[in-house]
Amino acid sequence: MSEATHPTGGLTRRGFLKTTGAAAAGLACAGAVGAAIGGGMLAPAKATADGGEKTVYTLHQFMCQGNCSIKCTVRDGHLAKIEPSDAVDPKYRRCCMKGLSEIEHVYSPLRLQTPLKRVGERGEGKFEKISWDEALEIVGTELKRAWDAYGKESVYISASNEPRFGMLASILGAGTGVEPGIDRGIGNGVDPAIGGGGFASCSNETRDWVNAKTIILSGINFLETSLMRSDDFFDAKRAGAEIIVVDPHFSTTASKANQWIPLKPGTDGALYLSMISHIIDNKWYNEDYMRAHTSMPFLLNPTTGELLRSGKTPEIDPATGEAADPADYLVWDTATNAAVPYDAPGVSAALEGTYEVAGQKVVPVFEQLKASQKDYTTAWAAEKCDIDQEVIEALAEKYATGGPAYLCFGYGGSDKFSNPDIQGHAMVILTALTGQIGKPGAALGHPGGGQGYGAALAAWPLPEDMVPAVIPVRADRFADTDAGVHVIISLGNTLQQYYANMNKTREWLPKLDFILHVGMYDEDSAAFADVVLPVCSKFEDTVEHSIVRGGYNHIQLSQKCIDPLFESKPDYDVMYLIAKSVGLESVLPEDAEQLARFQIDEATDPLVEGITFDTLVQNNNTMPLAGIEEPRIGYADLQFPTPTGRMEIYYEPQHHSGQALPQWEENNEVFDGNPLMEKYPLQLAQTRTRFFVHSHFRGAAWLAQFYTPRIELNPQAMAERGLEDGDAVEVFNDRGSFSCQAFGNNAIRPTSARIYEAAWSKDCLSGNPQNVTNDHVNERDADLITGAPIPFNDTLVEVRKVQGE
Repeated sequence: MSEATHPTGGLTRRGFLKTTGAAAAGLACAGAVGAAIGGGMLAPAKATADGGEKTVYTLHQFMCQGNCSIKCTVRDGHLAKIEPSDAVDPKYRRCCMKGLSEIEHVYSPLRLQTPLKRVGERGEGKFEKISWDEALEIVGTELKRAWDAYGKESVYISASNEPRFGMLASILGAGTGVEPGIDRGIGNGVDPAIGGGGFASCSNETRDWVNAKTIILSGINFLETSLMRSDDFFDAKRAGAEIIVVDPHFSTTASKANQWIPLKPGTDGALYLSMISHIIDNKWYNEDYMRAHTSMPFLLNPTTGELLRSGKTPEIDPATGEAADPADYLVWDTATNAAVPYDAPGVSAALEGTYEVAGQKVVPVFEQLKASQKDYTTAWAAEKCDIDQEVIEALAEKYATGGPAYLCFGYGGSDKFSNPDIQGHAMVILTALTGQIGKPGAALGHPGGGQGYGAALAAWPLPEDMVPAVIPVRADRFADTDAGVHVIISLGNTLQQYYANMNKTREWLPKLDFILHVGMYDEDSAAFADVVLPVCSKFEDTVEHSIVRGGYNHIQLSQKCIDPLFESKPDYDVMYLIAKSVGLESVLPEDAEQLARFQIDEATDPLVEGITFDTLVQNNNTMPLAGIEEPRIGYADLQFPTPTGRMEIYYEPQHHSGQALPQWEENNEVFDGNPLMEKYPLQLAQTRTRFFVHSHFRGAAWLAQFYTPRIELNPQAMAERGLEDGDAVEVFNDRGSFSCQAFGNNAIRPTSARIYEAAWSKDCLSGNPQNVTNDHVNERDADLITGAPIPFNDTLVEVRKVQGE
């Protein structure tokens, strides 16, 4: 690496001039949006005029999993300083650079200041200022027009974490929530076994890491993406835990771990499949746990793939009106030599062998697992993953026999390929084989945010007929499949953040009847809107308290710091006004403070015992939940929310696609032998970072001085392409291209190219990284809890120097 850049992204003067020039060009291209925004560090348009200084205790935004309590200083009506709250236990007095930089988001020159109406072509970014009354009249008219022509299900609310309009889909009868292609790929493989919903949050919280002997962090750069919990990492290491990072690239977390295993991108599933085989071959599994707490002894017909049942009649679930699984599975009882119900008193269930029941050959799930694992040896995985066989075997032995162990994964790496459910399925089988769950130091899942105790808050009651519409097509498939959607309400930067192959999205969006964008910044999605409504930051409000959150061992309440700037409005007020535009506002609380009071005071969760709205206010808006002294241990009773209460590792509905038990499947693009690699030899990795969360926090110059969008290549790859640090390059494939600066970084594999995810177009020299990302759909999409992931990282590209640079 030359001296032109530091690995964290410091720029030379030459690089800085290039970057600032590109940013200026991006704002100029924003047309009337840019004109409406203005430039320079902005003075408050409607800040509180009162002089003096006050201290405000509040919470950080929802998009972060840090769950930070923060202390804000307001001077002369300006938000002047943000620091960690001193109203909480010292362990929770944390605030990362994203939180500290929020001042620059509040006063960012990229703020949307006023409602806007499109005057150019959709996507061109040309707008004119209009009043709130005019904007809401257009919104109400367009919603009613769509309802009359196509029905309420023709409206889709495309929602990110910011802004938050929790009740709007129900009120409007609109579709929402079918954008699961981010953050749930591995969870698709884990959660069917343990009864989860697709996120596969870690079963124990990170405070419990000190009780582990082995912690495997797979595809998660924990010390960057979960900075608030970094002390748990180092506490565990000091306590003697061996921390092992599995990651194609050398990350910050890998640099502090005991061991780094640099496998090929997208081969994580092969690694864990081979660990299953090695554990089985060496009989390192826990038979007692398997018999009592998993579906390993359940009998199945290996020909049909069906599990044997006693034939109980399903009962109707009164909550859903649907047939409930009677969970009447059979096992082979070695005491009576007969097939009996798995939960029969005194049953001694066989794990291995072949039996005959009613004239059909049957085997326990474990026997079928052994057969399905024959090809997945450690030698096979060593070649597939490009790591030493001995490393895999040592990892398997350590996990199975070395005491309590964590098996953790991330949302920003291996989950963004076409096959991460296979990885998740293999991981949960490893857990079921060894019983590494439900006890101190033993857990499975994603540890982001600490995954401590969280409290359920009361939900505001809406009329029974106010429910979201069911849309059978995922949002990222709308461009290919007619879902009957004619109106999009985009909350935040969803149209750029959630959709791969952006050129396809650009072709589809003009076909819609109406697009409403609600956001805080001049971000990519705003350019496609017909009407733009500006929301304000969470530090601005029209009431004193408005947002309540129960997460990582606390209840937190937001407090107003300053009045809304410009003509922006708080999230709740905008949601209320949209509902009012179609005459439905009467079902909502009169303001956000009334809603927050209801959510707290009507909560029935025992963890909220003793906490009320008023006591929260008296305690600087944050209070610990009841009974959090000891770390949360999930499934401590070894009861799982599945029909049987066990870990159900055999996925019968996926038998037709060959994935009832995990079977290796090559990635869609990134795999050895793909002829496309001759044309596009680099795997594009869009990874997480300490600077941003998805596309959020990109409006702060304090962060931009450390990182602006750049493609990072191994110095070997730089030399092969005749590139020097700071060169302007084009990253391209058959789907499209984007341009930015290139820098060398020894942490990157020679066959990869890395950029941090969800870069805004205005921060690139041209285009956007989503122009090249893979939008492949697996045929088995419908078998997965949340549908197939969007394989952003399963993307091949080439990089070349921009001519004339």
